[in-house]
Amino acid sequence: MADLATNNISPITLVVCNLYPFVLQTAKPDCTLEGAIEEIDIGGVTLLRAAAKNHARVSIISSPSDYDLVLEEWNKCGKVSDETKRGLALKAFESTKSYDEAISDYFRKMYSSVGVEEGSKAGAGVEVQRMALRYGANPHQKPAQAFVEQGEMPVKSESMSRVTS
Repeated sequence: MADLATNNISPITLVVCNLYPFVLQTAKPDCTLEGAIEEIDIGGVTLLRAAAKNHARVSIISSPSDYDLVLEEWNKCGKVSDETKRGLALKAFESTKSYDEAISDYFRKMYSSVGVEEGSKAGAGVEVQRMALRYGANPHQKPAQAFVEQGEMPVKSESMSRVTS
C-alpha cells in the first residue's frame, strides 16, 4: 500500500475477464488441434485465480451475466458487498476448474487411441477408449487406462468401485 501511495496509484478494486471460447471452438465439427490450442486462455485463467484469491479487496467478474449485479451494487452503494465478492470469487474458481477440465478432456480424447479393440463395447454401443500408459504390472501385457465418454464401463468389480468412489 505504501508503494501505491508513493507512486499515486489506486488499488485495483474490479477485475473483469472473459476466457477464450475453448469449448465453443472444440465443439465445431471442423475444429483442428491447432485451432483448439489457439483457444486455450493462459493469462485469463491466471488473472481470474489471482483476483479471486484476493476477493476480500477485489471484485472479480468472470461472466457477462454478472455485469448488471455488480453495476447495480456499485451504483447503489459505491462498492460491491463482501457477500457478492465471495460469490463472484467462488464463481471464478468454478469457472477456471470447468475450463481446465474441458481442456484436459479434449486432450485426453485427442491423445488416447480412438481405435476400439474387437468386442470392447460398454453396452448400448458405448465405445471404451484406451490411453497407453508407460508402465504395466506384467511384462507380457500392454498397460492402458480405459475410459468411456458415455455410459458405464463394461465390467464393474468391487475393487474398481472402491478405487473410483
